[in-house]
Amino acid sequence: MSSPNELFAALMDDAGCSRSALARDVRELAVARGLKDIRCDHVDVGRWLNGMVPRGEKPALIAEALGRRLGRALSLGDLGFAGGQPLTLALSFSESRDATIRTSRLLWTEDLKRSEFLRMAVSAGSLTTPMARWLVSPPADPPYGTGSSRRVGTDDVDAVRATLHMFESLDHQFGGGHARSAAVQYLSDAVTPLLHASYTDAIGRELFSVAAQFTYKTGAMAYDVGMHGLARRYFVQALNLAHASGDRPLGGKVLALMSHQANYLGEYQEAVDLARAAALGARGQATARTAAMYAAMEARGLASIGDKRACLRMMKDAETRFARASGAEEPDWIGYFDQAELQDELAHCFTALRAPRDAERHANLALSQSSDLHPRSRTFCRISLATSYLDAGDVPRACDTAVEAVAAAGRIKSARVRSYVRGFDRRLNEFGHQRSITEFRERARVLLAAS
Repeated sequence: MSSPNELFAALMDDAGCSRSALARDVRELAVARGLKDIRCDHVDVGRWLNGMVPRGEKPALIAEALGRRLGRALSLGDLGFAGGQPLTLALSFSESRDATIRTSRLLWTEDLKRSEFLRMAVSAGSLTTPMARWLVSPPADPPYGTGSSRRVGTDDVDAVRATLHMFESLDHQFGGGHARSAAVQYLSDAVTPLLHASYTDAIGRELFSVAAQFTYKTGAMAYDVGMHGLARRYFVQALNLAHASGDRPLGGKVLALMSHQANYLGEYQEAVDLARAAALGARGQATARTAAMYAAMEARGLASIGDKRACLRMMKDAETRFARASGAEEPDWIGYFDQAELQDELAHCFTALRAPRDAERHANLALSQSSDLHPRSRTFCRISLATSYLDAGDVPRACDTAVEAVAAAGRIKSARVRSYVRGFDRRLNEFGHQRSITEFRERARVLLAAS
């Protein structure tokens, strides 16, 4: 028999929480997190008090429920279940370089351990505080390192950057599920010792910058495979690393990624807010292409809300700023935002606005200018193009285009790709039973079953 869980019982007493009340709190939190299959009653709570360890999402929900009642964050260790990291790990902005290094190491370690609490859903509202604190934070102190005897040099930073580019290429070609675990392992094994080493101010800024880029790329991989709460932790931590590097536009890039994810998850106003914060926080320092990317992200959110006038204004702003860009002055990390990427963003905006002819024009421009080295992006673009044909009433052409997208998506390990395909499939319900629809659904069924 299990021993009674004294820690859990003491916390319930401190919170003045009955078994039924805690069970109700857990159920309500589960519903709020979209976890519809969670069941919990007073009998379950009694079993936990007697020493049984809850499974799956329940430990994190219990900790959050009791933490709310007590007014402080609780770890699974506090509850006597497992582990010892706070459930809010990597969800806070920090101006302290040492705290940023420590939290980065813990996040990567807990991710490698596949800690259950990292699977918790994290709302876009949880990003408001770190976003605001980044906006008002003073410049970071120079990241001069006085740690281990190891001295970090330019070659070390270049090696991390080259490895980052390799993972970026794998992500673009094969999806976030292909090499994400290997990326986390590299952060833990190779980047952590560098952050703890010794370096000059100049090298330190480069090191923290590339660490931020590596961290947000790993977060983007998590986002791509549907691990949204984990992705948000990586994004917040990337924001901390970017702050430590002293690079405000890079911090804005991280907020733009948060905006992209929020828009995908249907949190449209938060998507707009995050994109606006990116532009505001980097004002006066962002290059033309970087500012164009911020504007495109804001336009995506405005299109999803349905604010056509504001969306058109921001799309025009994105095009104008992009036209002013000079490749010589642009940072390495904005290189992906080329003409094809801009046209793809505009196509998505017009798709959301149900403007099929404009969506078709920009999607075709994006496809004509993009590379086969980016099959995931081309798949998204083809689905946007197919949707524009649906909006124009051309069902056969829409389905033929979507079949092309599905054919290219088979090897891509991406929950977002599957979501795009399912979304297009749902739109087809408006058009009854046509031969082209049946053929598309057969091809899509094979893809979705294989994935």
